[in-house]
Order: sequence, then C-alpha cells, then structure tokens
Amino acid sequence: MKFGRLLPLSALFEKNGAPAVWVFDEGSGSVALKPVTVARYEADSVIIAEGIATGAIVVTAGVNMLRENQKVRLAMPASMAANR
Repeated sequence: MKFGRLLPLSALFEKNGAPAVWVFDEGSGSVALKPVTVARYEADSVIIAEGIATGAIVVTAGVNMLRENQKVRLAMPASMAANR
C-alpha cells in the first residue's frame, strides 16, 4: 500500500487551477513552487500522493505571500523553542 504525505491544508497553493506546494531549498535559502498530486482532502489537512521529495521542507504558513525563488528563513517550531 502506498502512503502519501500529510500536510496542513494551509500548505496547499493553487497555480493555474492545479495544486502545488512551496518547498524550501536549504542551500539557497529560497522557495520553489512544486506541482503535487492530491490523494485526498480531510477536514483540516491534505494528503499528497506525489510531487514532494522525501525530506523536503514544505512551507505551511503564508503561502499566498510567496513568489518563486524568494529568500525566506525558517521559523523555529514551537517544540524546538520549548527545549531551548
């Protein structure tokens, strides 16, 4: 059985009527829009069947304000901040 990647619905972006997600490139510090195949939608999440590489960092907030190759910085997850 093939499993997809579960993402918050806020990560999903639409370009030309097709679903996509913004992926962070650690080397350049910028984002790139990647087309994806949605397996299914849930109440507050989406399961992506194809289009995201294993280990890819997907942007989950502010996706409507991004543009291709925009430089961004990662926000520290709350779980990591609590351990500082």
